[in-house]
Order: sequence, then structure tokens, then C-alpha cells
Amino acid sequence: MKEIISIRIDTLWKMIAQRMEKRLPEIDEEGATGKFDNKGAIFIPGGLVYKDVDERNVTYESFRPLSASAFRRKIRSTMRFDNATLLYPDGVAQGVHLDTGFFSKAARQILTYRKAAFRRKKIISKNIANEVSSSDIIRSYCPPYMGPPYGSRTRISTCISIGLVDPPLFFAYCKAQHNLSAEQSDRFAQKMDRAVEAATTKSGKILYPPYVVVCHDTRYKENSYTGLTRILGIGKFGEFAALTLEEVDKPLMDELRRKQQEFKPEDCCAAHEDSSFVLILRVYAPTNPGKRSRNHTLHVISPVKDLGLDTDQIEKEARKRYRF
Repeated sequence: MKEIISIRIDTLWKMIAQRMEKRLPEIDEEGATGKFDNKGAIFIPGGLVYKDVDERNVTYESFRPLSASAFRRKIRSTMRFDNATLLYPDGVAQGVHLDTGFFSKAARQILTYRKAAFRRKKIISKNIANEVSSSDIIRSYCPPYMGPPYGSRTRISTCISIGLVDPPLFFAYCKAQHNLSAEQSDRFAQKMDRAVEAATTKSGKILYPPYVVVCHDTRYKENSYTGLTRILGIGKFGEFAALTLEEVDKPLMDELRRKQQEFKPEDCCAAHEDSSFVLILRVYAPTNPGKRSRNHTLHVISPVKDLGLDTDQIEKEARKRYRF
């Protein structure tokens, strides 16, 4: 997350420059990206994936032991590629093409069967007969201002995150669909167990948590200046987090007051002319499939105090990079 946020702040300066030239992308347009996040990204714990779309094993170069600095460099380099990045405790697999249909069906069936299993009435009504749709699932994992139609990045990242919400059912589905032998099942179970735990260095520093992280290339709201970043699989169904780099305006100030949050000038990610920009983390509450909870907690993340980033250096390099 530290590396992703560093990249997003770099992009923020590009968007500020484009605003001065009246070229800021519309809220529903792609292109709210910079040099390092131009293609967006999906980061997934590798243990959730048994095969790629061509039914081949995922291969990657092992870097054990993997240091924090080497891992961050690897993360930055993987964002130059399309498709998914799979994270392992000893390395990274980049540009992996996944089967969207497989994970969409997995999420739908898991939630449909869970819904049926917890029903106490014996009568089979219309509500229980209908399968939970992938659009229902995605709706529950998007902020209120992000509506359909949903793209492939949104779809596959949301559906595969159900594997972190309910690992036993996800494992059972994958085992049946891939027709795994006892030995194959044991190996896959071990990989999944590692996928639901944070990966750390030898010294105990966390490289990545057991979440799915999605870097979108669309702003989705007026005062947000870079692509939305979603963090999925953090708790119960429908519980997720959204990271945005926002201009401090009246609606945001009103929300900060309602949530009893405040920020100091040194907490800003960037400032230009009369505008200040802050990093906002919203964590949305659990909900039911097809529903979208508006209940959320709000946090102002200081890039300097909370993450140890050098925003002055990021600004200096970004101004030079984007000729601003």
C-alpha cells in the first residue's frame, strides 16, 4: 500500500497539471493515471488461484528472502503490465490472465448455497430459488458513487475476493471444479492457508496483507483526482475499503465534521494555489448481496506521519516528469 499510494500521489500532480490545462478526465472516463499506474492493477494473494485462464500452473521467480525495498520495486514494475499480479511470500507473478467466468461462478454459487443453508423455512420461495448474480455481488463491494456497468477489472477482483471472505467454501468449490486428487487438494489447501495470512520479511515487516487491492483508472467522483483504489476481502461480505486522493472542498469538510475527523496542513498529500489534497480512507460496513451499505468510517491518512513518504521528493520528481 505504501508503494501504491506513492505512485498515486505522483499521478495526483499530473492531474493537477491537466486541470490547469482544462484536460482533467471526466469522472466516468479512464485515464486518471500517471506514468506508473497507467494500466491500473489488481493485486491478489496467489494462493487463491489454482490455474490461469489456459489451465496452466502459475510460475514466478522466487526471491526468498524478499526484502521490503525489493518487494516495493517489484510492485512498481508489475504495474506496467495488464491482467492480474499474484502475490506470494517469496515473489510476485505479473501479467497473469485469469478466467473471469470461473471466479464469477464461484462467487455466485458460494453465496447462493450459503443463502439456502441458513434459511430456516422449508418452503422454497422465489427469493431462495433465484441465484445471487455477479452484479449483486459487485454492487455490494463498490462505493455509492460507483455504478454499473462494471468492467472486467471490477468484476474479477470482486468475485475472487469472496475466497478471502469464505475460504472453506471457496476451497470446496475449486476442489470440485478442478477435480483435484487428494495430493493436489493438500497442496492447494496449504497455498490457500498462506493466502489468508499476511506475508512478512524475516524481520517481521509486513509485505502485503491478505487482501485484494484494485487500482482503478477512473476518478468516479468530482473532487477525486486519481483512480479509485479498492481494498477487498477485509472482513464479512460487503465489507471493503476505498482510498481516494481528494481535493478539500465543502462536501468533504462537511463529511469530516460529521465523522468527527480533522486534518492539519502537514497531513496534505499536495497543495497547489488555493487547493489542498488529502488521502481519504473510507471503510464500508458489511451488507447483503445486492445491497450497498452507506455506513462507513472515515480516516485521513497522513503520507508523512502514517506512511513515512517523502512528499516533497515525490512532488519534485513529478513536476519534472510531467513538465509542470
